Amino acid sequence: MEQLQDSLGRRIQYLRISVVDACNLRCVYCMPSNRLVFTKFSKLMSPSEIGTITEAAAEVGTRTVRITGGEPLTRPDIEDVIARVSAVPQVEDIPISTNGIYLMEKADAIASAGITRANVSIDSLKPEVFREVTRGGDISRVIAGIDAAASAGIWPIKINTVLMKGVNSDELVQLARYSLERGYSIRFIEMMPLKSNVDFQPQLFFPAMRARSILEKEFRLTPGEGGIGSGPAVNYDVDGYEGRIGFITPLSGNFCSRCNRVRITSDGRLRMCLFGDDMVDLVGMLRNGGGRAELIEKLRESILFKPERHYLEVGKTSSETLYAMSQIGG
Repeated sequence: MEQLQDSLGRRIQYLRISVVDACNLRCVYCMPSNRLVFTKFSKLMSPSEIGTITEAAAEVGTRTVRITGGEPLTRPDIEDVIARVSAVPQVEDIPISTNGIYLMEKADAIASAGITRANVSIDSLKPEVFREVTRGGDISRVIAGIDAAASAGIWPIKINTVLMKGVNSDELVQLARYSLERGYSIRFIEMMPLKSNVDFQPQLFFPAMRARSILEKEFRLTPGEGGIGSGPAVNYDVDGYEGRIGFITPLSGNFCSRCNRVRITSDGRLRMCLFGDDMVDLVGMLRNGGGRAELIEKLRESILFKPERHYLEVGKTSSETLYAMSQIGG
């Protein structure tokens, strides 16, 4: 089996595919409240194109394909997209990242199509704070959607929480307890500077080390091993619970040396690094008559230019093309 490697010897086995850049929420750390122009549906990758790109990536070692957005469940043909990915024999794991608003209606269908597990964003359990952070979201729908996903067999479930000083930094224990008592894992993520939030990101930045100190007063944390889908997170086992607590530290603790993933934008461009600006138009190759063999060769060639690391700092982004996280799904 071929293993795609970059110039630094990192094995690239994980592909994140953004199937849409539009979202039904407007989370403050992710995107501005207005002035974003989303890709027209006719310009997005088709299910067939997503399937062909997945086949090519699988031939060179991809085993996990995460479905992201924007909000992937806003795409009307999302079940077809998932089914095309699921039909690729080498793909063993198809997680989805979602804000959970439409999970109640979609859980059974996406589970049947092939989704294996889910990451769901919850930045506050307080209805008014959740509504403010998401600019209109309803936390009760998200919680009901997570319950529906678990009932549909989508498991394990991870809760993603972006740390924000003065916004949810007083809820960390409650968020962890909510997750752990239901068998979920939770990951606390340092807020990343984007072109759309760089002006206020320093005021909201809350380092993961401070979050861990707060949580260690309530839970006994033991460093855990990697495990499925652990990715950039540093995970801790929690005494008395099945789920874990993890921390993703793009600013306080660089994890680029163990990066095993690349991304496809919703308009079909390969992005080697979330915060790198080099991109390769894969779907353009297909639409100009290329096939799987040409995609495989382009993947092999392009991955050699995967950057060594990103250069984020508090109040300073390192990408000129990533205006909002909804463009590529994190």
